[in-house]
This record gives sequence, C-alpha cells and structure tokens, in this order.
Amino acid sequence: MYYRHDLDYTYPDRCDQHMITVKHLRDVNLDENYPYLQKGFWFGCQRALLQVVMCLVMPWLLPITHGLKIDGREHLKQNKELLKNGAITISNHVFMWDYLCVMRAVRPRLMFFPAWQTNLEGPNGPLIRMAGGIPIPTQNLRSMVCFKRAMEEVLASKTWMHFFPEGSLWFFYPDIRPLKKAVFQYAVKYDRPIVPITMSFRPRRGITRLFTKSPCVNLHVGAPLTADPALGKKEAMEELHARAYHVMQGMNGIHPGDPTYNVDQNIDRYQKTM
Repeated sequence: MYYRHDLDYTYPDRCDQHMITVKHLRDVNLDENYPYLQKGFWFGCQRALLQVVMCLVMPWLLPITHGLKIDGREHLKQNKELLKNGAITISNHVFMWDYLCVMRAVRPRLMFFPAWQTNLEGPNGPLIRMAGGIPIPTQNLRSMVCFKRAMEEVLASKTWMHFFPEGSLWFFYPDIRPLKKAVFQYAVKYDRPIVPITMSFRPRRGITRLFTKSPCVNLHVGAPLTADPALGKKEAMEELHARAYHVMQGMNGIHPGDPTYNVDQNIDRYQKTM
C-alpha cells in the first residue's frame, strides 16, 4: 500500500503552498454579489448531466487513466443511519481531478467543495462550478462573509461537502500533510460526521505504462468519525482534528514508528518527506 514513486517533482517549502500553474482565461470577481452557491433550473440540469457522466463514463475511464481501485465503500453502507443527514468527506489532494475519484467513491451522492479562485479562472473553471466548487474569495471581509454563508447553507442541509484540508495539491505525494482546522470546526458546529478518504499509489505495470508515468491510484474510504460529545466545542474540534489525521496516515500505511509518521500538525514546521 505504501508506494513511493521516483518521479521528478520538487515540492514547495510550505506544505499548503500550491505547485501548479493555471492558464488564465477569465477574470472571476468574487465580491459580495457573486453567486457563491449556484442554484436554479440550469444548474440542476448541469448536475443531472454530471450524474449521468459519473454513472456511465467514469466507471471505465478512471480505471484506464488512473488505474483507480476503491476499497472501503462498505463503511458507507454500514453507517447509512449516521450519514443520512449529510456528511463531510476529507482527503489528501494529490492529482488533478482526484475529486472525481472521491465522487466515484461516494456515489451516487453529489457534493460541494471549496475551490481555489485561480482554478476557476483557468480552462476547467466551468467544470469546477458544475462539480460543486464554491470559490474562496481573498478580496475583502464582505466577500468572505458571503462565502461562509454559502458553505453554511450547504452544511445546514443534508447535502454532502468535501474538503481538501491539506490546502493545496502536491502531485502524487505519498504522505499525509498537516490538516487545516476549519473543516473540523464545521463538523463540530453542524454535528456532521467526517468520512476520511485517502489516496495511495502503486506502480504501473504492463500496458498501463503506455498511458502515463504517474502511478496508479488506490482510494480508501474509512469509517465515519464523529466528535466526542463529552467535550466542549473547542476541545472536540482539536481531538477530532488529531484523530482524523492519525486515521488518514494509517489508511495509507503510515503508522507510529515509521520514519514518515508525523505527529506535529503545525503547518509551518512540517518537514517534507520527499
């Protein structure tokens, strides 16, 4: 399960720093008038189309392009009652469109997720919005208030929300980087279970090596995690944050005593392992 590739990637110094460049095609003005949470008939049609694509195209496309294998979906079936009012999924962020793999894992559910503004201004911007992207503004406080209002509207409903709590994409990075706390604050505030999802890798073999040099993807769905009701909100958030990180490392085959096992969630002190 714990495969470390030899691809020639140079990872950023800070663990939440982006390492991708996006071709700028459009300006997106994320002010207080921007529709952060899309609604309406046309958006509903787009989501229906996305559902068809996820059911008819992705089952064969993702195994071909990424060698996708999924395990752990039984955790979703076994916890239907816990998950019926909505949930928050979290995962490491390790390649372009890994979100599609997450959607495939939690099918038939469609989700929303906070999205990097730069991605919306690039070639995939319309697709990101269709997939449920809620862009994160950086302009001013009023814009951030509108963004948070959209996020809370999703979380207050029975709709699922996905987060990449590492904060940025690092291509095929095999270890779990520190997780930002905001997602766990949402989980405690709205009493939503956390479904941990991780992606690890395996080497390409045979004919699959003709497609790309990138490794094949193993996606693991973990059992839902809930906040400890005996703790206060701040303590419950801190405990859930630490527990989720430990669980995600274990799901990728990283355990206490391993050289790459990390116990320090401080983003500024994280030491790269590759």
